[in-house]
Amino acid sequence: MGRLPSSNSQLRPSLMSFSSFLLRRKSRAIWQDPLRRYRTLQSFSETEEDGGHDLIAAAGRISDPELREHILRHADDEVRHAELFRTRATEVRDLAMAGRGAEGKDAGRGYDLTGTRSGIDLDSHGFFNAGIYDEIGEVAYVAMLHVAEQRAAEAFTIHRDLNAHDPETVALFESILKDEKYHVSYTGRFLDKWRSEGREREVEEGLSKAKSSRFIGAWKRLGIRSGASFSKVLLLVMYWTVVLPFGFLTSRGEGPSGWQEPLEPKRSGGEGQY
Repeated sequence: MGRLPSSNSQLRPSLMSFSSFLLRRKSRAIWQDPLRRYRTLQSFSETEEDGGHDLIAAAGRISDPELREHILRHADDEVRHAELFRTRATEVRDLAMAGRGAEGKDAGRGYDLTGTRSGIDLDSHGFFNAGIYDEIGEVAYVAMLHVAEQRAAEAFTIHRDLNAHDPETVALFESILKDEKYHVSYTGRFLDKWRSEGREREVEEGLSKAKSSRFIGAWKRLGIRSGASFSKVLLLVMYWTVVLPFGFLTSRGEGPSGWQEPLEPKRSGGEGQY
């Protein structure tokens, strides 16, 4: 594999470190609970399987025989990963149920990879939907794969490290990471090849679109998640700064509270007339 320019084939260290920190913090508790581990592994399985189907569909539209061969191998890897995750999920579930009896209590949300959907043009695996391959072309599609596989390798490395207490799951991630390195490698080679052929602008635009689509998706998801929290905070602030002080001031202007003896009506001098 040729050397890829750092501005394109690598994420900026600061951004990469920050995203890694957030992912590690979010995922740490998940891998400590057997039932949440099961749900997370099951989600990984579904995502990998979706990615494999997308790649198979895209391969049918690729004219370059060498690239098509790599894409098909990539698709086989994704399908195999799905089966590996599914098998391990079943093992983890059985161990969890044996340890907790037949309660089957829900231990909370797992790590749902479908949360990576951008709502624009990416599927749950971070891939452009295969149906628009003809629109974006081979360069943009391979650039998207390159970015997605870099992110996947980074995420799986973190998940591997968080499973130090579970040798079987560590071995699973180690096996998958070998394939992820190949995916990053072959896509990077094609990007370098197209650069050398004078298609550098297409490569840069493809990489930019892939990264920005993921960023916009993350921004939209943040907005959705934070909307409800912001509303709660806003209501709390309004209660303490507006509603409560106003109610206090109003109560001070009222008469004494509680039961009061009725006042005697005032009698006028002409009361005998009635």
